[in-house]
Amino acid sequence: MAFRVSPGVSIKEIDLTTIVPAVATTPGGYAGYFHWGPTDEIVTITQQTELANVFGKPQNDNYTDFFTVGNFLGYGNNMQVVRVVNSGALNAASTKGYAASPTGKLIKNETDFLAGVTNGDNSIVFAAKYPGILGNSLKVVAVSGSGIQSGLTLAAGACLGHTSIRLTVPSDKYVYLSVGDEVIFHDGTQATVSGVATSATARSATAGDFFGVCGAPGITLTLSTPLTSNYSTGYTLGIKSVYAKYVTTTATTTQYATDVGGSNDLVTILVLDKNGQWTGTENTLLEKFEGTSRAFDAKAFDGSSNYYKTVVNDQSAYVWALSHNLNTNGLSAATSTFADIGVTLDSTSAVGFKVSAFHLGGGTASAPNDSERWASGWSKFQDADAVDVSLLPLGSASNNLARLVVQNVCEKRLDCMAFVSPGQTDVENKLPYEALNSIKTFRDTLNINSSYAVIDSGWKYQLDTYNNLIRVMPLNPDIAGLVARTEFTNEAWFSPAGFNRGQIKGVVKLAYNPTSEAHRDELYTRQVNPVVSFPGEGVILFGDKTSQTRPSAFDRINVRRLFIVLEKAIATASKFFLFEQNDAFTRAQFKNLVTPFLKTVQQRRGITDFKVVCDETNNTGEIIDRNEFVADIFIKPTRSINFISLNFIATKTGVSFSEVGG
Repeated sequence: MAFRVSPGVSIKEIDLTTIVPAVATTPGGYAGYFHWGPTDEIVTITQQTELANVFGKPQNDNYTDFFTVGNFLGYGNNMQVVRVVNSGALNAASTKGYAASPTGKLIKNETDFLAGVTNGDNSIVFAAKYPGILGNSLKVVAVSGSGIQSGLTLAAGACLGHTSIRLTVPSDKYVYLSVGDEVIFHDGTQATVSGVATSATARSATAGDFFGVCGAPGITLTLSTPLTSNYSTGYTLGIKSVYAKYVTTTATTTQYATDVGGSNDLVTILVLDKNGQWTGTENTLLEKFEGTSRAFDAKAFDGSSNYYKTVVNDQSAYVWALSHNLNTNGLSAATSTFADIGVTLDSTSAVGFKVSAFHLGGGTASAPNDSERWASGWSKFQDADAVDVSLLPLGSASNNLARLVVQNVCEKRLDCMAFVSPGQTDVENKLPYEALNSIKTFRDTLNINSSYAVIDSGWKYQLDTYNNLIRVMPLNPDIAGLVARTEFTNEAWFSPAGFNRGQIKGVVKLAYNPTSEAHRDELYTRQVNPVVSFPGEGVILFGDKTSQTRPSAFDRINVRRLFIVLEKAIATASKFFLFEQNDAFTRAQFKNLVTPFLKTVQQRRGITDFKVVCDETNNTGEIIDRNEFVADIFIKPTRSINFISLNFIATKTGVSFSEVGG
């Protein structure tokens, strides 16, 4: 304690209740190719439905990646997933004005967006949330008030019984027209638009929307019913947008703008699935943000921002709002630049045109190569302090990528294991002896000698319920999943193999079924764990070896897992001894910390015996002078049973068992 100068009472608390903490040893990790979702960052996924919602459903070019994660989650409940795409991937985007071939923009994730990757690019109004072709199916529609576009005139007279009309767009206006719009004549007549055709002076967009330029005289609307009256050239009419059905308000001004003397700022933002890639039905509404403001300083009733860009960027799962051009006249010209407007918006601004539609396009992404998978994906798992993973199923990874992960992640961290399967062509459509020879060649070529890697014998056929197809999948996510499930049902140091804990899920059939004991022997001598379909017993993991070639305790999965748990837990607790005094008290404190933990593991059948040495015999003066601290922890791991011998001995009737057996 500090020296006191005058009398007094000092109170201190000394915490000697430190324990060895429980550590997570079942989180999985995977870096793969998906069609949607944040890119180049780790996302925690807990179940397959969440996987589909965040990263998109499986397709023909990525179902292996999808079900590697999905199959693992059939056993465990924590997978750290990194989406990796090719280096040329882009988000779909929509520019100011109408662009027949919009150019995409790369925004990998929210971190990328907040870092300002779009700064300086004022051409993009909306962009897809993430890279990939799914963004090309998105359309954003901004609707003001009731969604009625007024000020249009007939370019030619229309007679009773006609089923089409020609429109002229005012020289200072733009118009969006869609199949399903309602034409509103001033005499109260209404007609539904069933088709739109344009001349060279108007430009059409995809998915039923048509963009009319300033002063365009050549827009022809086909009507679903004949006209009931005659109308002369120049007759003024209105168009109620098909998108108005999604809007419940007819107001044009938010309450906040009204309170400060502004007007005409209200806008409803709709996000639609224009091509049906998300929902299966074209122009299905995905999201709606109603009653937002074009004014950057607008507030909602609770004081939060009601600026449409802020609302969309905070809440949308599909798009980013970027440059501002939702002016009161509708979509601006491609060459114009509109600054964000405040709530002092001019109340006399023209508000006739109430719809702006933005078609996103230019999105692209394809499967990454090995170097991209490593650099943008698997390498993110290298730092044990930054991300907690323990089980890494590698899916259909190449041999080179598998070696990278084992050597530069698992053997660097020393707290996780990789799971590897032979190639699909090694086992599919092959006779058993051909598959065996291919697996042996694969094992030799793989050339991994590590207790941090596990190799299985092949692939399985399973049902893809999203596409109603039978897919062929590597077994390594199932093996990793069995390890995770074994910790839930038993302990991390129990073997995941056998009839009690080694049941593989979701198998239609195995691509290679090593039912022959001779085949299993050859696989096992090469550190390949057979997965076998036994009649009436199911599909079973029938081996628990690691890929370590040297015979030792660490050539078994349960022993490696035991030491991962012990090392990870004790190392976590040991951090709190850093910078303490290296004396007998601290050494005894460390020993008293570790010993109860190891006794608990012993009681839970993880080890048969142990010894902790942490005293002056291994903390010599030289070691203390180097500011080091040494503890030697001797462990006798419990072994799993791989071989059973049953000896049945026949004896004569008159022989006493006490004479022939102990």
